[in-house]
This record gives sequence, C-alpha cells and structure tokens, in this order.
Amino acid sequence: MYDFIVDLIHTLFKNGLTLSSLGAVVFLILKQRKMKAQLRKFLPWMFQDDNEIKAYMANQIVIMRNQEIIMKGLGLEPCVITLNEKPQASAKSLSNIYSSSWATITYAHIARKLPRRRRYAMAEKLVVLDPGHGGKDPGASGPTKKREKDFVLTMALKVEDILKNVPNITVSLTRRTDVYLELSDRAKVANRMKADFFVSIHANSFLSTSHGSETFYKKDNSKSAAQILNKAMVGASGLYDRGVKYGNFAVIRETTMPSVLLEVGFISNPEEEKLLFDPAFQDRVALAIAKSICDYMGVKFVVQPAPGKPIPVSYPTMEVTVHAEPAQKFEGINVGGTTWLPSRPIGEYLGGKIGYKKGQVTINGTAVETMNIGGTGYVTARALAENVGARPFWDKENPTKVDIYPKEAV
Repeated sequence: MYDFIVDLIHTLFKNGLTLSSLGAVVFLILKQRKMKAQLRKFLPWMFQDDNEIKAYMANQIVIMRNQEIIMKGLGLEPCVITLNEKPQASAKSLSNIYSSSWATITYAHIARKLPRRRRYAMAEKLVVLDPGHGGKDPGASGPTKKREKDFVLTMALKVEDILKNVPNITVSLTRRTDVYLELSDRAKVANRMKADFFVSIHANSFLSTSHGSETFYKKDNSKSAAQILNKAMVGASGLYDRGVKYGNFAVIRETTMPSVLLEVGFISNPEEEKLLFDPAFQDRVALAIAKSICDYMGVKFVVQPAPGKPIPVSYPTMEVTVHAEPAQKFEGINVGGTTWLPSRPIGEYLGGKIGYKKGQVTINGTAVETMNIGGTGYVTARALAENVGARPFWDKENPTKVDIYPKEAV
C-alpha cells in the first residue's frame, strides 16, 4: 500500500490532472489485490472478464506508440522517463504535459517553442523568388555599368534551377524575364499563391568602398529565416558579414508569409561588382541560398536523385500565362500532346485550394489525375482549369504557349 500511495502522489504531482494521469491512477488501483477484491465485491460488473482490462491496456499502449511515431514524423522527440527519474531539463518549463500510463511524456507546448522551420515536416512547400527591379527599372549600376536587374535575375534563375530538382519544394519567380513589376504586385503574386516563403534578391549600392552582404526582415516570424539565409550567403560569398537587420521594404512588408530580402554584395564596389558577375561566384552563392531555404523549411536538400530512383524524364516546356491581377508567367510541360501544370503555384494563384491525398492532387476537394515529377504534383491544364472555374486557351500559332483566365476575367 505504501508503494501504491507513493506512485499515486507522484503521478498526480508530476503529470497534473489529465485524462492520461487519471487512467494511470485507475491502473495503479487495479494493481492492488485488496482493492481489486473489494471492487469485485461491490462492483462485480467491472470484473466480468479480466481479459477485457488487459485488452484495453494493450490497446492504450498501441495508441501511445502510434502517437510517438507521429511525433517523430513531425520532428518532435518524445521524452521518456521512469517514475524515479527527473524530466529532461528542456521540459521543466513546459506548461502542457500529457503523460501515458507508463510515463511517456509528450509536450504539446514544445511545438510553439520550435523555430518555424521545424513545422515544415511534410507536404510540398512553395517558395517564391523575387529578382528585384527589371524592365524600365535597372536598379543600381556598378562602376563598369553592369546592372543590378541582370545580376538578380541570373541569381534567381540559378537558385530555381537547383531547387526544382529537390523533392517537396516548388519554386516560382515573380519575373523570369526582363520585365517591370510594381513592388506591390510582387507581394500580390506571393500572397495570391499562398506561398510558404518569399525571398527577394538584390545587390547593394552606396559608396565605392562599401562592402559586404546583409539580409533584411520586417516581421518577427521572418527573423530566424533571415539568420539562416544570411549565414549561408556570407559563408559562400566570403564577403564581410553586415548582419541581419530590420527593414521596412515593401516586398517584405506586404507579403503575408515569412519573407526576407537578400543584399548579396555592393555593386558600387569595383571588386564586389566583378564578383557579382562571376559565374563561379554566382553558382556558389546560389547553391548556398538554395540549401539554406531547404534548411529553413525543414526539407532535405538532395542535389541528385536518390540511388534506386529513376532520373526524371525531360519534357518539352510550355509557357503558361495566368491572366490574374497581376498577370504571372509559369512553366508547364507537354507530355504526349497534353499540357501538364505544377498544381500548387498555378492552382492557388487562381484561387483554388490544393491538397494531396493518397498520392493524388486534390483541387477544391476533388482528386484529379496526377503525375509526380521531382516531388512536384503536376495536373492537366484542363483539369486544373475546370476545378477552379478558369478557361485555358492554346495559341494556334505557337502551341507551346497557354493563356489561362480566372473565373472573374472570363
């Protein structure tokens, strides 16, 4: 009885009054032979078959083990203790503690303490890259008249080229040619797509002696991303670290998702201008940016297909223009005469709700034929358009061009 009382007090004080702890108390009571005999006398219906209790407890163990598997899949490590051990130091300050009957403790509060990147454990993620300036806006110019808009577009395309082969990440650009886009339109593109992350790429300019790389953020939920990307960028560039700073720039202020603005180096500095347009430097920094995006989003960076997996087949590309506000260009593919589109960026830009169920893309809850290419779910242009109420048109003179008009424009 002494052991029973000690275990009972320990369970209640350590774990609080929860359903799990109450279950543990009942289990402790049933372990006491005298108590069990008294209960059998006054509540015989409880003991019609002891096997039912054993089955119940076995079922609870299965449930708890399944919870542990789910937690590990989400990147959370359960803390396992015995009744004579102290909780891990990292768990002492947590408020919401849920305990199983064998004292396996899981902490709900820990999910709110983890960096945002740990919440990106599963499902496809959408990153929008924003090459600054463009068209009539050349951005800054260097001593040899090289233009910022050309450098940043090259960098964005290189980062995209790396990330498009990484499973579970889809990349979209606010521009992929030398066109002008208003700052507010850049944010609208990312917001309309419901992107998970937004990265604007720039080159800095001030004095000819100014030097170094820096990263800006506006919202608190973007600071950790800025720190991760800045560290990687500085490490790859070898330039002076100007640090992570708060900045009230329109593109990172008006976007609704975590957003950062990268200043790779000073185009006004003759030495750094030369570096910014050096292909080897660009490749090195682009790779670092791509890896750090994966790091932040909790996606495993894979440069080449894993052993045993087939190498993705190359298909003819299709130029897709979605005539929403603002109009945005995407890249589709032609497979056997059928146009296939990356489901999430285009579907959500058209106002649809894109999901994944049993290996198939769902559009507004309807499962459609899906082709998985490099971890990205592709659907046919017609299926996508039909399920979001849009209209696709193929250019008769140039079959590689497709125009899609949202329902409000039809």
